[in-house]
Amino acid sequence: LLTDADVLVENFRPGAMARLGYAWDHLHARFPRLVYAAVSGFGHTGPLASRPAYDMVVQAMGGVMSITGHPDGPPTRVGTSIGDVTAGLFTAIGICSALYDRERTGEATMIDVAMLDCQVAILENAIARYTATGTVPARLGARHPSITPFSAFAASDGHFVIAAGNDALFRRLCRVIGAPEIADEPRFRTNALRTEHHAELQGALENALRRETVATWLQRLGAADLPCGAINDVAAVLAHPQVRARNMVVTTDDERLAGIEMAGNPIKNSRYPDPSTRGPVPDLMARDESTT
Repeated sequence: LLTDADVLVENFRPGAMARLGYAWDHLHARFPRLVYAAVSGFGHTGPLASRPAYDMVVQAMGGVMSITGHPDGPPTRVGTSIGDVTAGLFTAIGICSALYDRERTGEATMIDVAMLDCQVAILENAIARYTATGTVPARLGARHPSITPFSAFAASDGHFVIAAGNDALFRRLCRVIGAPEIADEPRFRTNALRTEHHAELQGALENALRRETVATWLQRLGAADLPCGAINDVAAVLAHPQVRARNMVVTTDDERLAGIEMAGNPIKNSRYPDPSTRGPVPDLMARDESTT
């Protein structure tokens, strides 16, 4: 397999591949064009390199759980396996970069991706806020740490999100919900002031928003070109016309999995089709029989 392969991806703890006879140095000598991508919990260097990890472990150690959830609640795991997913995505980026570099230089490289590193990488403005202010970021619920109003809000029959990311959008929001006086209050005139007084602003906005339903507000705010959205469950996501229009729900033509739907490919490429079905995975038994 390696004779014709471009990339080897492995997900063992450091040292496991070497014990099996597939260390990077050994393979690189035999297959100099082979890109070697190693994904592990803590990477191939550092004091924790030999430790095992799972998604939950790196979400906790990487800081993501400390900023997820509501202030009065316990630390909360992100609802999707973001520790696993980000490691896979960063590995894919690393592989693509290594292949491009190989085409330019003729040299293949080893990619070392740690799940913990990836969690640190996606802390984005939490790191910037801590290093700039010295204040440790904490759980804020649905609220944005530095943009207000940018959160989930209660209507008469449920919650939805509003993201009024600048002063002009905030003033337009207040007009559309029938409370223009909110925008004129001194404590809400700038984003910094709105963020400082976020609880009072939330209450003032929800006093107006509770007069109508989520659907009504989504229609009115959308018509005013204000960023907003429903808080969809998974069933609603799969049924959403925008999601369907983007071919983000696909099926397989494998008769053993008839009726099963899955997420489509979010990367649309102008040179290649984006089919609504996926071919079946080759049957391992059939493959074995055909090669014996």
